[in-house]
Amino acid sequence: DNNHEVNTCPSCKTKFEGKFCHNCGEKAFHEKDYTIKKFIEQTVDIFTHFDGKFVRSIKYIFTKPGFLAQQNMQGIRVKYAKPMQIFLLANVLFFFITHIVGVTDYTPNIGDEKFGGISGYFIFKWLSPLDDWIVKQIGILTDAKLEHFDISVNEFTNRFWLNSYIYSKSFIVLLIPFSGTAIYLFFKKRFRYFSNALAFTAHFVSFQLIVFSIISIFRYRYEIDVFQPFTWLLYREEVRPITQFFTGSRFELIHMLYWIPYLFIAFKRVFPDESRLVIFIKTYFIARILFFITFVFYKKLLIVLTLLLMH
Repeated sequence: DNNHEVNTCPSCKTKFEGKFCHNCGEKAFHEKDYTIKKFIEQTVDIFTHFDGKFVRSIKYIFTKPGFLAQQNMQGIRVKYAKPMQIFLLANVLFFFITHIVGVTDYTPNIGDEKFGGISGYFIFKWLSPLDDWIVKQIGILTDAKLEHFDISVNEFTNRFWLNSYIYSKSFIVLLIPFSGTAIYLFFKKRFRYFSNALAFTAHFVSFQLIVFSIISIFRYRYEIDVFQPFTWLLYREEVRPITQFFTGSRFELIHMLYWIPYLFIAFKRVFPDESRLVIFIKTYFIARILFFITFVFYKKLLIVLTLLLMH
């Protein structure tokens, strides 16, 4: 009987009975574990277990926004892929597709620090000197790096782009703590732990990356702009000032069109006793803050990190 057989753990050398070491969790070794049959069984089990959890989790992200975060907060987790596992899968899919279609919206290039800033928002116009200072400091760092490498501007730009593309695959994870902090501050009394907000954010960023990837395929591969009816309607001359006030640029509007519905439904599911009006108002401001974090703050930060780390 394997349950009463005394085994020596190959990892920590502890004597134990049963199938697993009580000290480190290592499984008891048997010769049959090295058979081809066992290898195939383990391989099939891994893929069916992996696919089952991931398919279920991805399905809920799109069909029931906020459900996974709700389950996570209630401690129901074993049936679903972990938030960061979903994010990593979405990240791989995102970079694969955007590389194929040639989209660079999440990857900055030299000079992109000049676009966007906190003063671009009406109530923060007085912070224009801060935006100018940031652009100036990045410019100083860029010039210093260009002098250090002693190469042409074109060569430097190409090297920066390559490094930026490589680093962005890893640094995009920073969107989760940055965006998670903003979400947590809006619902500080509702989220019991900051980690709950991070899990919620990981699901949202995963949704964001997957949808952006799908949109990019239609727009850049097949030249189908799925949001063209909305941008045409909302940016007509007579309503453009109102649209720009509430949603900013066309690029921001496109993101608001799928960010706000997702966030509203997700927040309402996670916090069902909160009024719809309060949820909607919070969702609107959160969505615009997350856009700023993603396409202004994060991109400027990535430019700085790329300049500091590029080789």
